[in-house]
Amino acid sequence: MSRWFGAVPLSVIALAVAVVPADAAPLLSRDPVAVVYARDHALHTANGGATDDDLQARTTKLAASAWGFFRGTSPLFYRDLGELAPSAYATAAGDVWITGDAHLENTGADKGADGTAQFQLTDTDDAWRGSWTWELRREAVSVVLAERANGRSAAKITTDLNTLVAEYAQWIGKFHGTDDELTYRLTASTSSDLTEELIDKAAGDKRSDLLAKWTSGGAFKSDPQLQAVSAATRADVVAAVAAYRTTASAPLTAQAATVKDVRRRLGAGTGSLGRYRWYALVEGPTTSNADDVLLELKQEVDPAPKPLAPTATSLTGGQRPALAMRWLVNQSDPLAGWASVGATPVLVREKSPFAEDLSIDDLDSSAVWDDSVRDVARLLAAAHSRADQDIAGTGLGYSADAAIDGAITSVSGLQAETRAFATGYADQVTSDWQAYVAAKNAGRPLF
Repeated sequence: MSRWFGAVPLSVIALAVAVVPADAAPLLSRDPVAVVYARDHALHTANGGATDDDLQARTTKLAASAWGFFRGTSPLFYRDLGELAPSAYATAAGDVWITGDAHLENTGADKGADGTAQFQLTDTDDAWRGSWTWELRREAVSVVLAERANGRSAAKITTDLNTLVAEYAQWIGKFHGTDDELTYRLTASTSSDLTEELIDKAAGDKRSDLLAKWTSGGAFKSDPQLQAVSAATRADVVAAVAAYRTTASAPLTAQAATVKDVRRRLGAGTGSLGRYRWYALVEGPTTSNADDVLLELKQEVDPAPKPLAPTATSLTGGQRPALAMRWLVNQSDPLAGWASVGATPVLVREKSPFAEDLSIDDLDSSAVWDDSVRDVARLLAAAHSRADQDIAGTGLGYSADAAIDGAITSVSGLQAETRAFATGYADQVTSDWQAYVAAKNAGRPLF
């Protein structure tokens, strides 16, 4: 890898970070539109054009804002990491399991497997084994872009980046030498005001509300976001659910997994738009419609970090994100598992009635920003510390928290490095987004 950050030494950027303007010259010379096109065109080709409606919707979401562009282009981020200077703190830690797509809105509240509402990481589609610094950097870039979108000053952004890194390092240190990460979770009694509010909402949500939104009488309602499927696709989904049910950590019985109805879900997500996403309504514990379960079957592709460590794990398809979810998130969805719909590998998980996602629009004061950044840092530290020698199957024969703790030889140094990277790369994202908007407006093919 290059030891240079674009055309400027990392040490120089660290000195200049406080005065880098939002419209600074891009750090990389590649064509971002071409990189995004290649990924999306591959989906167009793989799915035979059947998901082009969602790919078209994706272009609108990516063009809407620099924040939306960043959310939906994790492969571009990891492509760039291969060219930019690696972290000075990365080498001693080896690799750990990472979510692969860390950003603020990939956190939220839900009920854990034991029924307790908690604040947690919510997306493992891009989970892979790699450097913890990749994940910390991506989260830091998300903080910069979200705060810029909310009009916060450079000084406040600097404060929150420092908080993110310091809190992450502090909790890595706390987990080092203990097994506390295996049971650590953020509940209403251990989280900040905003995340506690989300947790309280999740605790008060009802299954009947979700079912009323999407279903009636044991079948899906007519809805523009739910597309009818062919008999052949329905048969493939039914077969997938039958194969999946025993892969869940809390396996469904054959009766509970009886498929009552199937639809293709349109318009969901940002980074995953253009992938197949099916909803399967299954019987649930009893024959009553009131306890039906809504399963989501999402097409899986190679995760964004894989090109940086192509042989880090042999896990593929839906098995990779399903197992990563169990390893990275305490009390995660017990119905998460995997299968294939026809030849399409899918992650299967419950469409939770209790999910309450974090939105950057909710981060409306310095106090809320500070607390929320701390909570997110704790989640990342716990996740990276969990998925190691303490859990069978991870492939890691060492303590991840010990390795990371040993690698962080200077918290202030890691803060300075992370600030420089996050601020500089946020400028790059803004430039890339502007290029994408220009290409879209010019009618350039985007998938």
